[in-house]
Amino acid sequence: MNAHRHNREIILLGLAPVTAKVHGMWHKGYPVHQGETEASINFATLYASEHGIIPDQDLLRKEWLNLVDTLLAAGFHLHIVPFPEALNRPDSLYHDAVFIRDGGLIFRGIWIKSRFSVKDRIYEGEFHTKLIEAKLNKTVVTLPTEAFLEGGDISYLETCQGSYYFGGLSRSNKVGHDFVRGIIRPDQYILIESEGYHLDTVFTPVVNADNCLVAVIVTADKLSQDSMKALHNLGVRVIEVSAMDSSGVADQLGDYAVNALIAPGIMVNSSYFSTPGVEELLSELNIQRFVTPLTSFLYAGGSVHCLTNDIY
Repeated sequence: MNAHRHNREIILLGLAPVTAKVHGMWHKGYPVHQGETEASINFATLYASEHGIIPDQDLLRKEWLNLVDTLLAAGFHLHIVPFPEALNRPDSLYHDAVFIRDGGLIFRGIWIKSRFSVKDRIYEGEFHTKLIEAKLNKTVVTLPTEAFLEGGDISYLETCQGSYYFGGLSRSNKVGHDFVRGIIRPDQYILIESEGYHLDTVFTPVVNADNCLVAVIVTADKLSQDSMKALHNLGVRVIEVSAMDSSGVADQLGDYAVNALIAPGIMVNSSYFSTPGVEELLSELNIQRFVTPLTSFLYAGGSVHCLTNDIY
């Protein structure tokens, strides 16, 4: 399958503009966020905070523009919406709003709005909702009050074998995922317990050019045994990668290669997998690889999947 033929629609948020008062994205450092559990802390932002890392704005912008070019080359149709002005203020910098994936799930005519367990990120969801409601004319669906759900904890696929819903139980809870399940009614519904602060930091599915689920890539030592068993029961190849292809270990930041955007026969991420044999397996599965470095965004704990959101 030619990469330019699938034309899957993706929405991205533009970068926050540099102003006289706000000198670019994360210009005062990366905020450290944690959800309801200790395991849900964003290791990358903790690493950046401890090492006093401030992003170079020229590099950040260059990497974002390269991401756009790479997505176009991979055959995606892009909707780029401007960064909300109301979030780009000196008193409103402790967010990760550019990661539009986290704000919710687009499913046909609706936007299922996330409820963030991280209080500093609640306002992001409000602005993402306004943008998508206006830009894409979607009907907003709000979660029940006891539900937590963040888009980075959702991986939803419609494949030749039917539909799959993978839900992470880190910053989201079963109530939130069950609510979504009742709306989209997937054929396969798998909830995954992990130490990753979002599912997409430890997991990605792999779909071949015939739009069939052929593998899942997982950071196995960050998933529970029951979750690994559920994935093995799918009957597809389970490819295990090291923590360095995720958030990293100890005082080493990983490359977040597992945080990938996929389409039939396509995988886009910010790094080749460092785990031996993984790239060879993807080649055997005839997956076209597109790599676009995103160093400035990795320190915020996000990569290609976080920066994009699918329009199903």
